Amino acid sequence: MLCEFGGKRPKLHRTAYVHPLATVIGDVIVGKRSSIWPGAVVRGDFARIEVGDYSCIQDNSVVHPADTYVDGKPKYLPVKIGNYVVVGHNAVVHGATISDNCVIGGGSTIFNGARVHRNSIVGMGAVVLGNSEVPSGTVVVGIPARPLRKLSEEEIRKIRVQAENYAKLAAQYKMAESKGSPR
Repeated sequence: MLCEFGGKRPKLHRTAYVHPLATVIGDVIVGKRSSIWPGAVVRGDFARIEVGDYSCIQDNSVVHPADTYVDGKPKYLPVKIGNYVVVGHNAVVHGATISDNCVIGGGSTIFNGARVHRNSIVGMGAVVLGNSEVPSGTVVVGIPARPLRKLSEEEIRKIRVQAENYAKLAAQYKMAESKGSPR
């Protein structure tokens, strides 16, 4: 479902896919071949959310800008998700930046002002605390998230393969829906 909020409507590349049971609200931009899956909520009400190309927001994930407060006044932090990013099932990306070619593991949380640098993996259930950074080419795990090890070149390559695989799956769903296949 695509919803306008505050005079802003989501903008999707013509090749992007939003499952009918996903909710995308307000100031949201979704790039080419990207996908948003059932139960996901991408709510761009406080500030903009950008999802790059070939990225996927999997089932039941939540993506939302942060509302922080300085001297009693709200400060809003947008969300930027780069290209070839896989946001796993039940993950939360809240007011954070995810660089290109990353995996955000299922059930993990990336919080206010955090940055996940390129070619990285946030392990399942990990919590990347506000204003912290995940170094490029690193796997982080735990609560709070801490570096486990560096990724191999093969692991980095597989992130892109996984993102491209989801783009292919999304294209199949989009084609089936255009033909009126039952959901």
